[in-house]
Amino acid sequence: MASIIQTVEGVVANKFIIKSVLTFGRSADNQVQIDDLEVSTSHAQITCDVNNEGVTIYFLEDLGSTNGSYINEEKIDKKQLHHKDNIRIGWNIFTFIDENEINHEKTREIKKSWIPGLFYSKD
Repeated sequence: MASIIQTVEGVVANKFIIKSVLTFGRSADNQVQIDDLEVSTSHAQITCDVNNEGVTIYFLEDLGSTNGSYINEEKIDKKQLHHKDNIRIGWNIFTFIDENEINHEKTREIKKSWIPGLFYSKD
């Protein structure tokens, strides 16, 4: 399952689950309504598809907006999303989270140094 999160000053302010289509825009009929004059009424959408290997992939598509849609600050018409991509709609930043692409690496161990209050990891 995939979602997008919106953070404000490092704190998650909103989370939206992507089921089949997730729309962004200024009007109330969008799932992600953004009250911002830089955002078009129907600005962009995230859609999903299944590739040849049966894996669900997600795309951000601009819907002919005035100011464009961006993935990692690259203006796009339609482009595939990957885990931790930043999406910008107007001045609003969202992060794409794809549970299927998350790499659950081993947790790093924190070690205490001989200097009081200083900690480190092996990496």
